[in-house]
Amino acid sequence: MMRLRFAHLGLAVLFLGAFCAMSSAATLVVGAPGAPCPNAHYSSIGAAVSAAGPGDVIAICPALYPEQVTINKPLKLKGISVDGANRVLIQPATLSAVNGYESVVSVVNTTNVSIENLAMDASNSTVTGCSPMLSVVHFFNSSGGVYRSAISGALAQDPASCPGAFPGNGFGVLVDCDGTVTGPFNVAVDQNSIHNYTKDGVFALGPAYGVSPVPVNLEVADNAVAGIGPASGTLQFGVFLIGATGRITGNMINEGTCGALDFNDCDNLRSEGVVLRSAGEGTVVDGNFITNAQSGIFINGGTKFRITNNVIRNIDALDGIDIQGTASGYFTDSLIAGNTVFNVLPLGNESCGVWEFSGSGVSGNTIANNTVNDTFCGVGYVTADRVVSGAYSNTLYTNVNTDGTVPNPVEPAVSAGLRRAAHVLRTAE
Repeated sequence: MMRLRFAHLGLAVLFLGAFCAMSSAATLVVGAPGAPCPNAHYSSIGAAVSAAGPGDVIAICPALYPEQVTINKPLKLKGISVDGANRVLIQPATLSAVNGYESVVSVVNTTNVSIENLAMDASNSTVTGCSPMLSVVHFFNSSGGVYRSAISGALAQDPASCPGAFPGNGFGVLVDCDGTVTGPFNVAVDQNSIHNYTKDGVFALGPAYGVSPVPVNLEVADNAVAGIGPASGTLQFGVFLIGATGRITGNMINEGTCGALDFNDCDNLRSEGVVLRSAGEGTVVDGNFITNAQSGIFINGGTKFRITNNVIRNIDALDGIDIQGTASGYFTDSLIAGNTVFNVLPLGNESCGVWEFSGSGVSGNTIANNTVNDTFCGVGYVTADRVVSGAYSNTLYTNVNTDGTVPNPVEPAVSAGLRRAAHVLRTAE
């Protein structure tokens, strides 16, 4: 991919002229007043978007742009480097609703929109409660991607007034549709920094949840996603798919621990790294590093998932991987394999590496070759699934596969008989 660098304006004009001669797509240069591109074509991103034709490139010079941007045609928005400066910040002084949503950048009813190397900040929003919906980037009835960008500030006020896991408010990247535009909608969220959000770092809503018959396919790869967990005042999730099909790979997701909250209060305000709620068949969660949450990966309905090679640590309420089928009535025919889970404490929470919510429609899954260290149990209550191998260290119980009474979650005591036997062995040595 060619990166535009302008050593001085004369070379910039010559380069742009040559580029236009070689390609049907034009490159429009945007430079805010005082930006290091004094002869830019436009001083605002919105003006360039309005003037651009489908497929054009909008090259944005380093500066602060206090505006909201709405894109309704195939375009590429790209922050560029000029004389060593390489930060394009889009931070509206105020936000207003676009089709009922407040977003810094809205992509509406179009395809092939690429957003690259931009910092987008919604922190000046005054949204309270559940309406209007607040996000930094919003793909609505649209396809495209956001790459190598900084996405922050989707902080809805008074989050407790918008209760429950869904929908909540305050999203880094929001992807949804209403079925009025032909899909499928394919959106990539790759290599971004996503932080300071109230509800979800990335949230995608697709047809399996009954919202639209149009498929929504999401790729979330190699991002750094950082929430604040229960301190947000509401349930918070790194990546949340409802009805959408996804490939969630190579991300670093950090939420927040319970801190001084007791178990019940923390559970009511819990954070989870990746949530799949009735996600599309064949969804993949692979190679992610998830830390400091109350559940690393929470699966709530679906089939033929692949949950593989993830590293999950520092979980302090639920489990490394939680599985249940109640959202769509089932969770079946999936593989949970090669994951590493450690430091799921305290023992009194009876937390495990992999835990099934028994009787919730879970069956036919394979749990294989997972490594679990420092938990109450390695695998718990997977009575309808097949457990193959696995390495379980420093667990009170390797497998807890019963619907009866949970074993006592305390350190085992050494009986007098065991102590005497140990003494005899030491004497014989």
